[in-house]
Amino acid sequence: MSKHVYIITGASSGLGAEISRQLLLEENYVFCLSRTENDDIIRQASGYRYKFYSIDLTHLENLNLILQEIIATVDPSKIDSITLINNAASVSPIKDIQYCTQEEIMANIQLNLTTPIMLTSSFISLTSEWEVKRRIINISSGSAQYPAQSMSLYCSAKSALNMFSRCVGLEQDGEPNAVEVFAVDPGMMDTELQKIARDSVFQLSEFFSKQKLEGNLADPAHVACKILTLINSPVIKNGNIHHVTPCSH
Repeated sequence: MSKHVYIITGASSGLGAEISRQLLLEENYVFCLSRTENDDIIRQASGYRYKFYSIDLTHLENLNLILQEIIATVDPSKIDSITLINNAASVSPIKDIQYCTQEEIMANIQLNLTTPIMLTSSFISLTSEWEVKRRIINISSGSAQYPAQSMSLYCSAKSALNMFSRCVGLEQDGEPNAVEVFAVDPGMMDTELQKIARDSVFQLSEFFSKQKLEGNLADPAHVACKILTLINSPVIKNGNIHHVTPCSH
């Protein structure tokens, strides 16, 4: 097995796919959790270094079972680190809260907040006896800081994810072989989430369209590279919220 193991949610497209591609180039072992598989990543990956799990991450009852299965396949005596990257997210529904259905509200909060919380809990528990380096990276958003009409669910979930990262970071401080936990705001990227925001009819759609037209959306590959550099930085304060520096044009 490769020396470094990564578990990534939402790994079939956008930032998650780019992180997976770059990790596989460096011969890491990558477990991808998504509803659909990325054919390009399949072609790139050697079979023994990549495994895909088809899972709807809003089905909370399956999360611990999947993580148990993954952890059971890893021999901690043969690796140097294991990292969980909670990347999966959804910006939908984009509408004022009174027009959101109960199902839409539940799906949004489950994917953007409850799923990373549950995976974090299981990850720390299942690897508690391991002596390898352990890390959890929660992919946040600028929306965690800036309130937006018709995006109350997404903004609130990402803000809560930041606070959760801070709290777990405090919990881990002082623990033997503490888990490194931090959140990353990747900035505005040219991804499907941004396209959904541009194509939706709401207050900020024109703003997001303008960012695309003016070339202000970062390439997910560029952002993935910066995040991986940050992950491997020797100086990381537990619980911090890190911001990826925007591309210069």
